[in-house]
Amino acid sequence: MTLRTRVVAVVIAALTVGVAVLGYLHLNDREQNDLRSAALASATQYTEELATYDFGDPGANLDRVTAASTEEFAGTYRDVSTKLQDLLTTGQGTATGHVVAAGIVELTDDRATVAVFLDQQVRNLAAPDGRTDSSRMIIELERSGDRWLLASAEPR
Repeated sequence: MTLRTRVVAVVIAALTVGVAVLGYLHLNDREQNDLRSAALASATQYTEELATYDFGDPGANLDRVTAASTEEFAGTYRDVSTKLQDLLTTGQGTATGHVVAAGIVELTDDRATVAVFLDQQVRNLAAPDGRTDSSRMIIELERSGDRWLLASAEPR
C-alpha cells in the first residue's frame, strides 16, 4: 500500500466518522426539539385545563385533569377539588384559562419543568361581570411512554 493510498484511506475514514457524528448530533438535536415541543404543548394544555371550570359540571374539569396526571397528582387534585366543589357551586363560579406564554426551564428525557404565564377569565356571584386574573405557574411533567403527564402545578 502506497503512502498516497494510506492518506486517502485515512481521509475517507475521517470523513465517514465525521458524517456519522454530525448525523448523530442532528438526530439527537431533533429528538430534543420534539421533546421540548411536546412538553410545551402538554404544559399549555394542562394549565388551561386546570384553570377552566364550570360550577354546573365540576366533574368535567376533574376528569380532564386527572386523565392527564400522574397517579400522585391526580389523587392530590381529586382531594382539593372535592373540598372546593361546594364553594364553587355556592358561588356559581366559572373560569376559562388561557396560557399567554410558556417556556422550558429544565428538560430531560423523562422530566420537564415549564414556566407558564396564565390569564384566567373568572365569573362568579362576587364578580358577575367577570374579571381577568393573571398568574404564573411552574408545571412539572413526567414522561410516560410517548406522552407527558402532569406531576405538579405550583403558583408563583
